[in-house]
Amino acid sequence: MNYNELKNTVFHTAIIGAGAGGLFCAGSFNSPKVLIEHNTHPGKKISISGGGKCNFSNRFAKSTDYDCANKHFVKNALAAFKPQDFVSLLDEAGLKWEERQDGQLFAMDARDIVRFLIRRAREANTQILTDTQALDVRQENGLFTVNTSAGPVRAQRVVLATGGLSFPALGASNFGIKIARQFGLNIIPQRPALVGLTFDKALREQFFKLAGNTLNAHITCGKHDFEGSLLFTHEGISGPAVLSASLFWKEGEKVTVDFLPGEDAHALFSAQKNSAHTFAAALHGKISTKIVKALLGKLDDKLPNASRADIEKAAQTINRFVFLPAGTGGFSKAEVTAGGIDVREINPSTFGVRRVPGLYAIGELLDVTGRLGGFNLQWAWSSGFSAAKALEKMF
Repeated sequence: MNYNELKNTVFHTAIIGAGAGGLFCAGSFNSPKVLIEHNTHPGKKISISGGGKCNFSNRFAKSTDYDCANKHFVKNALAAFKPQDFVSLLDEAGLKWEERQDGQLFAMDARDIVRFLIRRAREANTQILTDTQALDVRQENGLFTVNTSAGPVRAQRVVLATGGLSFPALGASNFGIKIARQFGLNIIPQRPALVGLTFDKALREQFFKLAGNTLNAHITCGKHDFEGSLLFTHEGISGPAVLSASLFWKEGEKVTVDFLPGEDAHALFSAQKNSAHTFAAALHGKISTKIVKALLGKLDDKLPNASRADIEKAAQTINRFVFLPAGTGGFSKAEVTAGGIDVREINPSTFGVRRVPGLYAIGELLDVTGRLGGFNLQWAWSSGFSAAKALEKMF
């Protein structure tokens, strides 16, 4: 579409952001619309998700899998478009997928998902403007004007699908939040989520040599707990269990790690006091010697002559290692962004902004964040679909 065509067209809908939510919304209703994307290609974040395999949903997705100030907000959208609905679309398109542990659904290639979404959007009467920066959104006499680097785009309705602040290298920005504030919407402070937790200087030095080592662990953060793989990094800890816990971690809150979930370290140490030379030896086959030595330090060699206090201290370190994270890996390493537009501003059935008729907001831009395991992409599909169905009724 050239500039003259652009400036002389009033679209039914302008969607800002060709990520998961924007692409899916565009393909879910058939009316003249324009999809505005600042990257050179749509769906860049989808292309790298799931290690290039795209964990596109979770078979067991339900409202309790999401962190949101209003625990009921996500229910309508998840009921309107379920994980099986997306699977059915892939099956109809002949795209292969697989189910992994805990109901996680993966594509064979994330690029297949992107191509499918683009094709679906174009077939639904969508003009896709790539390499086009949205600069501003104005509303006058019921008509929206989106000022872009390609010129003004006019539309009867606007959908904000700009995502969060995660992956700034892919062009993530606060544009959606800026526009939401411009229209007077309340914003819940944004923070990195599904991200590694960092150590303070002393703990970084203690565990520096463990970077790259993994083990199964149980993480407790406030009222939430998760079990799974823990990865030591140069900065702290990461891995699925830690990423899941990070969604609920608040600054200044301590985190507890059980490095031997389901087993009593105190009982193990007491039983082997006269046969094992070190605490690490007592845990042979359960936790690597390298990790135990890093955790216990000089205490490790004391088992044969260990006092009750020594055994208690060692057991506490293994089963209840408590630390105060210095922070997180930040937005550059976070899979998603928590916080965003306050959902009290949004109709949970249509995703229309209550106080601004014609304005909609979907996906990660809202204060809705799913657990690790395909829940956030499912939210993109469900919220995008719900908005599309509402917009379709206005055509």
